[in-house]
Amino acid sequence: MEKLSQATAILIVEDDKASRLGLFEFVKLEGYSVFEADTVSAALNILNSNNIDIIITDLKLPDGTGLDLLRSINEGMVQRAEVVITTGFSSVKSAVEAIKLGAYDYITKPINLDELSLIIKRIISNKRLIDEINILKTRLDERFNFGNLITSSKKMIDIVNTAVAVADKNSTVLIEGESGTGKEMLANIIVNNSHRKSKPFIKVNCAALSESILESELFGHEKGAYTGADSLYKGRFEIADGGTIFLDEIGEIPLRTQSKILRVLQEKEFERVGGNKTIRVDIRIIAASQDIEKKVEKGEFRQDLYYRLNVVNLKLIPLRERKEDIPLLIKKFLEDFSKENGKNIKGLNKNALDILLKYDFPGNVRELKNAIEFMTAISDSEILDEYMLPNYLKERYPGHKFNENAGDFLDNTSTESYIKIPFGLTLEEAENLIIQKTLEKNSYNKLKTAKDLNIGLKTIYRKLNDVS
Repeated sequence: MEKLSQATAILIVEDDKASRLGLFEFVKLEGYSVFEADTVSAALNILNSNNIDIIITDLKLPDGTGLDLLRSINEGMVQRAEVVITTGFSSVKSAVEAIKLGAYDYITKPINLDELSLIIKRIISNKRLIDEINILKTRLDERFNFGNLITSSKKMIDIVNTAVAVADKNSTVLIEGESGTGKEMLANIIVNNSHRKSKPFIKVNCAALSESILESELFGHEKGAYTGADSLYKGRFEIADGGTIFLDEIGEIPLRTQSKILRVLQEKEFERVGGNKTIRVDIRIIAASQDIEKKVEKGEFRQDLYYRLNVVNLKLIPLRERKEDIPLLIKKFLEDFSKENGKNIKGLNKNALDILLKYDFPGNVRELKNAIEFMTAISDSEILDEYMLPNYLKERYPGHKFNENAGDFLDNTSTESYIKIPFGLTLEEAENLIIQKTLEKNSYNKLKTAKDLNIGLKTIYRKLNDVS
């Protein structure tokens, strides 16, 4: 704490010399670095040339008011700092206006130095807490965000860590997992952490191509190799030379083509379709499949090729087994789709989130992403609610009753009270009603109400002033 206080710089803005010197000496004795000014313009000059953490300013000044300093901070004209307003002209109106503009606190003259000391310490403590939160957030982002693959699941983190550990090797990798679990994303992570990241990275969806087209796409063809082959065509293996090729849904490759891929793995060579010139390549193969082992058992996939592909095996976890990731993914998708659609959607209400947490998501992350995209597209509000869920999700849970007319979401198993919002209210009136009812429930404890509603105490004061 001592180290932090010594690093804290406080600016005293007071036109009365005796009051200013008194505050200066008090703050200095408390162990802080102190600056002083007697006008708004002098204060702005200090703010433009020094790092100030806290401003203690009189409301009335010769060339303006302490509120002018607040406005300058809010408009980005000077650095950000916490502001404490002092005045001998105590009034509710000026206090509320100061809080509206972002003042941390408001103190009347004659100043109680013990009270001022507590305010300063509270500001420093809050700043330290915010710094710690930001540090933790950075660490969480580093830990849970692997490119576009977002997870907090220990199993998934272990899988990604393994992928990163083998990324710089040349070993073949087989990624297994259900549709929508992120197999291509994991392949991207491997490539981006390898020494081949600056070389070609070629992706092929094997299930999307017929046998004849697939061979030509993978190995290329010579001019005249078949009807329509009017020129030489380089295949994906040849283009990927020096880099990596990702064979998605490799289990769908026909047996005849599988033998040619086995040769590429073993010998690093092949011939174009219709050609006899052997082409050698230096490539790394990453393959992906949903159920390749079943195909091996049925004789639909060569066992020797399977063993060659399965040097490093990474099995991705379905979303139903890592539901702790759902809130993280929702946050990411909301940010992306809000930006894409020019909206400012901040989250989901509890009822919508509860349903998404209950659902098993056979389509995994891709299905969740599609649901959030749909909800974002049809919403005009900052919070997505349960009525905006795709119909198949609402129909999935008959235990929940959706009353579209009343606007209430009723859970038959719930005994918790809720606030009814009548039709016809404006958004602002609805907000005021929620705040008022929560205040009543909390016996008008403003701090608890602010915490319950996850809003700032300043917002509570501002709303109360607006309706008074």
